[in-house]
Amino acid sequence: MAAWARRAAPALLLALFTLLFWQPLAFSSDILARGDTYNFFYPFWDARSAAFQAGHLPLWTPDLFMGAPLLADPQVGTFYPPNWLLAWLPTVDALRLAILLHVFWAGLGAYALFRRLHDASAAFSWGGIAAGLTFAGGGVLSAHAEQINQVQGLSWLPWLVLFFWHVLEGKQGRDVVRAGLLLAAALALQLFSGHTQTSFMSVCALGLFGAGWVLRHR
Repeated sequence: MAAWARRAAPALLLALFTLLFWQPLAFSSDILARGDTYNFFYPFWDARSAAFQAGHLPLWTPDLFMGAPLLADPQVGTFYPPNWLLAWLPTVDALRLAILLHVFWAGLGAYALFRRLHDASAAFSWGGIAAGLTFAGGGVLSAHAEQINQVQGLSWLPWLVLFFWHVLEGKQGRDVVRAGLLLAAALALQLFSGHTQTSFMSVCALGLFGAGWVLRHR
């Protein structure tokens, strides 16, 4: 297999898995017609997108409940950049695409993390593929499909651990700074996705990972 094909194969396999695993969402007109998606995220994303399309920040909507403060509610994900790119789609399609993209991103992050920790010298890692498929198709992401902000936040977890590992393992100052900036950016994006509990648990996970690294290198 050519070098470029080995580099592209993990992303292609994980993308194919995502489409097949979520095929009712990917290849049909079905929507998530229950739970938080139906009662909260569809109407709030629609109000937020309408504000974006009108060219202003979504501060307030009089159309939900007895009025709702959109900008003050982090769960709406107003400051999460991927949501800006999806704001021009119909809301059901924006949420559909957001789920698929973030499940794929989660799987790719798990692959990259496993490969870095276990198969760093290999251009292609079957163990990494297994890790990516397990995380992308596991119960945590699947169970939270109705809470898109949690799926978005969780998709950044393996990337946070990966960037933190680079901070810990950095041999040169510029490598540590670069990894630190990537870690800060990923954590900021996770926070902007709108589920602070996910970020709290992710920081705890980083703390445990860091403690394990320190004990290993004593």
